Amino acid sequence: MNVLVIGSFPLCGILCDYLLAENHLKTVCVEKGKYTETQLLNWEKYFKQLDIPLVVINKEVFSDQLKEICLKYAIELVFVCGFSVKIPKQLLAIPKHGFLNIHFGKLPVNRGADPIFWTLKNKESSTAISIFKMDTSWDTGEILIDRSLPVIFGETWGMLNSKMTLKLPELVKKALELVLNTSNYKKQNEELVTYNNRPSENDLSIQWETQTSDEIEALINACNPKYQGATTYYQGGAVKILEVSAVDYPTPLFGRTPGEIIHAHPQEGLFVCCKYGSLVRINILSTDAGTLTGAKYVNIGVSVGQQFTSKPDNTLKKEIASVLL
Repeated sequence: MNVLVIGSFPLCGILCDYLLAENHLKTVCVEKGKYTETQLLNWEKYFKQLDIPLVVINKEVFSDQLKEICLKYAIELVFVCGFSVKIPKQLLAIPKHGFLNIHFGKLPVNRGADPIFWTLKNKESSTAISIFKMDTSWDTGEILIDRSLPVIFGETWGMLNSKMTLKLPELVKKALELVLNTSNYKKQNEELVTYNNRPSENDLSIQWETQTSDEIEALINACNPKYQGATTYYQGGAVKILEVSAVDYPTPLFGRTPGEIIHAHPQEGLFVCCKYGSLVRINILSTDAGTLTGAKYVNIGVSVGQQFTSKPDNTLKKEIASVLL
């Protein structure tokens, strides 16, 4: 079967390797503007050695480009993983078996952008790799494959993404068999739909006042490494926290301010109060001084009673001033 892959690297690399080994891969398309010139040159060189053309498609004229590619290489099936533009109906109909989208989340309960982030942030115990036939809407097509996967406690965005990526050769092999029979598709249950937007700056920021220690840990895992950690502020400057762990403390610390540093020790580390008086230990964070452990960060001059905030100090001062006025 002649296959075209439209995707984002390095995600679609393992997919391309499998299809190439099985003599299905005819060409690969990537989106213009997503990569540096050096990256594109390296991938072009790699695929050229394999006699597989790499085509950089422009979102402004991609429909004409893809139509030409599909006809030129007699494409029968297109796999899409990481393409941010809707594909028009007339183009979807050109390959005999259509376009299959690979979605790293359950459908229809996790439609939309970055399903891995939302899976982890929402503390879901399982997820799925969904392969579905694309139509003219976002993530609404009939499902061909729905492979459930457990989410292991403490998994980060990078860990879960890697685990799912390694499943692709097995699932693509199955998809190539199932796609031959249209009865293998099933409609999505529209009563279960949840649509998530791309995470906003607020979504990626720790809200000390409203989030428990468990929720903060889930957010930080969801941000590592794709968003370089979850954002907080110390002394008015942005800090990215990459790893924390919950502290098993016998009683809640009532009367303490969420975000307040409760314990700061150069060996024992950095402990911060969260909602309901729960505690987290900051293990790794990224600052102007570099990527440090919480214990090393203490040596910069962090002390008990100081505070991590959900917004820069100047923003907080403006909000307080507006209330007073």
